Amino acid sequence: MAKDLLLPGSILSLHRSAVEKLLKAGNGDAALLYLCLTAGQNSGALPWEPDRVEAAQNTLLRLGLISSDTPVQPPRPEKLEDDRPPDYTTQDIAQAFQNDGGFKALVPAVEQMLGKVLSPADLKILYTLFDFLALPPEVILTLTGWCVEQAKQKGPGRKPTLTQIRREAYKWQKAGIDTLEAADAHLHRLSRRNRRGTEILQLLFGESRAPVEKEAEFLDAWIQMGCSDELLLLARDRTIFQLQEFKWTYMNGILTRWYKEGLTTVEAVEASERKNRRPQYPRATPQPAQGAQPLPSDDIGRMIEQARRAAAAKEG
Repeated sequence: MAKDLLLPGSILSLHRSAVEKLLKAGNGDAALLYLCLTAGQNSGALPWEPDRVEAAQNTLLRLGLISSDTPVQPPRPEKLEDDRPPDYTTQDIAQAFQNDGGFKALVPAVEQMLGKVLSPADLKILYTLFDFLALPPEVILTLTGWCVEQAKQKGPGRKPTLTQIRREAYKWQKAGIDTLEAADAHLHRLSRRNRRGTEILQLLFGESRAPVEKEAEFLDAWIQMGCSDELLLLARDRTIFQLQEFKWTYMNGILTRWYKEGLTTVEAVEASERKNRRPQYPRATPQPAQGAQPLPSDDIGRMIEQARRAAAAKEG
């Protein structure tokens, strides 16, 4: 019986170091996902929700067992923005409005959310989402509502255009967000990331605002890497120490290097530097206590300057 289970080509081999990392991590989901990937499969072989797959994937990334471009998710058929949808005519829209109850109900709902009557061009875009991308009405309404909320953050009275909604719809279709459950889960993840991004801006700079688009790209990467407040403060201080100013790209390079080296805490970073005898840098800024105000930028600069002088005096 046993020999029937050990057919040629059916045995997988794992590197000892990979097994040791997985055992040390103690994360069963990460181990299962790693086995799937080693067997040439992807997360589609596991009956998991997206959040569970993402958590296991992040663990494997942190352990250095996969890279950021490792295909974890099952490939999905997708429609890219440069794929041309049908050139819908006014008659096509009129027939859809008359014969398709779903589209007929969708139009006034979107008009109410946007606070305007949709133009013929708007109706063609909306029908593209409904017919060409095959997004259900409830998903389109959820998407539109999210776009409306995003526009509000840019100023009172701001509303998204159908062109902006279409651009986001292509991203949703590509990501497989085509059910109300998937849309709700996606928006929950976005909301969590947005809150964390705002918290990081407050932590690093004492600024209570939403991040701009370029900042959000860096913040999303740091959130995905699971960077703690202490680690972020240390990377900020190292950036200012080296450049005499703050640069997003430089801080991102520091955090990315630490992440690839498996250095996920301040203690691990400082221990690694002692071991490798790297140049002396200022130690981590203590995290402000609950309710305390973050250090002003002048204090940060003063702290860095004092640390540099102390290091120079020690060398002298």
